[in-house]
Amino acid sequence: MRIGFGLSLLILTFFASCKHEVLPPDAAGLGSDYFPLVIGHVIEYSVDSLKYNTFSSDTDFVHLDFKDEIVSEFTDNTGRDSYVIERSVRSDSNAAWQGQLTYYVTQGNYEIEVVENNLRFIKLVLPVKANTSWKGNVYIPASTSGLDELKWYYDWDYSYSKINQAFNNGVKTFPNSMVVSYEHLTNDSTAHTQYSNYTNYKESYSRTIGLIYRELTHWEYQPTEGFRNGFSVVMRATKYQ
Repeated sequence: MRIGFGLSLLILTFFASCKHEVLPPDAAGLGSDYFPLVIGHVIEYSVDSLKYNTFSSDTDFVHLDFKDEIVSEFTDNTGRDSYVIERSVRSDSNAAWQGQLTYYVTQGNYEIEVVENNLRFIKLVLPVKANTSWKGNVYIPASTSGLDELKWYYDWDYSYSKINQAFNNGVKTFPNSMVVSYEHLTNDSTAHTQYSNYTNYKESYSRTIGLIYRELTHWEYQPTEGFRNGFSVVMRATKYQ
């Protein structure tokens, strides 16, 4: 399943000599260096996923490698700098890379947006600081589309934690990282007597590197089926340049 995740927060201005100007964002001060946007930047990921199979009451496991590369830059229809990222995939280190999809990243003064599979996510808001939360899926028509694959994106509150701390993604430890997360549980399927659903979203970014870890889990449980319906995906950065 493709997983796929801007809200204009603030415009900081000042007046000097009767002239109205916009303060240029400072990458380190605001935290935009957690998501560096430089053509040629590459990150490789080890990706493990499972899908709950309601027909067999079992789970299907898949392992893949991803490679994300920033290949070009353009200006969007609001005048903001945007970047094209191409994702390639392979089954293991002995296989050849194959193109899978293209997605886009747009950096505003106070947010970083990602558009993947025609869904726009506000991944980061700037400045990156503790006790900050935002509606990261506000551009996704989760409450109005009527599509089950979109409904579960409704009303997520993203939040920051562990800012400028080391993060171990299961492959290596990255210094100067931070975490973006959201979690929601309705009831508890361990009782096996009532409907429940669960969503857990967690991403970690490291300064000057970018996304180093992603975990996305979503499932629903219906007592009439007696088994979860959903998926879980974990991405771990292994190489970057």
